[in-house]
Amino acid sequence: MLKKLKIFLSYISPFVTNRASEYNGNLKIMLVNGKKVLNTKDANYSFASLHRIMRFALTQTGFDSREDILLLWLGGWSVIDLIRNEFHLPNTIRAVDIDPVIIEVARQEFALDSYADVEIICQDAYNFVQETPKKHGLIIIDLFINNTVPEKFYDDIFWENIFRILSPTGRIIFNTMTKTTKGELFGTIITRLKTVGFQVEVHDKVDFTNSMILAKRR
Repeated sequence: MLKKLKIFLSYISPFVTNRASEYNGNLKIMLVNGKKVLNTKDANYSFASLHRIMRFALTQTGFDSREDILLLWLGGWSVIDLIRNEFHLPNTIRAVDIDPVIIEVARQEFALDSYADVEIICQDAYNFVQETPKKHGLIIIDLFINNTVPEKFYDDIFWENIFRILSPTGRIIFNTMTKTTKGELFGTIITRLKTVGFQVEVHDKVDFTNSMILAKRR
């Protein structure tokens, strides 16, 4: 009864629970209009605008349902919900996040462990892609800290490892934010992808805020 009342009241005023994170600052778990979302000071991490952005990207990206998916940044674990409950795909999902608080919130507040065939790894994604030998059919790069992607995820070493662990028919989704990304960094990724033989699509201002690079091997 109390849970139903709380959901009803959330249509009038949101309920907010705060969690402190070393990496992401103050995390806000919000019950808004009967639905839980996760926000930071400046960005949505799950089940609001990011959900719409990733739905758009996945709709534009065809890929083999037999190949593993690598999700770099669990902060966007609503992607897992999309893959399982909207696209109904059985792919094994490997999700990497540096922040143990994000992982704990996902498990406690958003039933992360209810999704089958999902492996969660608490590690810096930069180091993970250097160390893993596994190939993936789809790599989703969504490496925000608040509303900014750290510059190391634009460098040559990171991208050389992305190419190494991508399957011969693999696809890449790279998500960034228009207002917080240096144009030359964004342009460098596009040039690098085209140079090594990828077909590239760029979508600006997805949900009015984000820029998406969708790439597939030719």
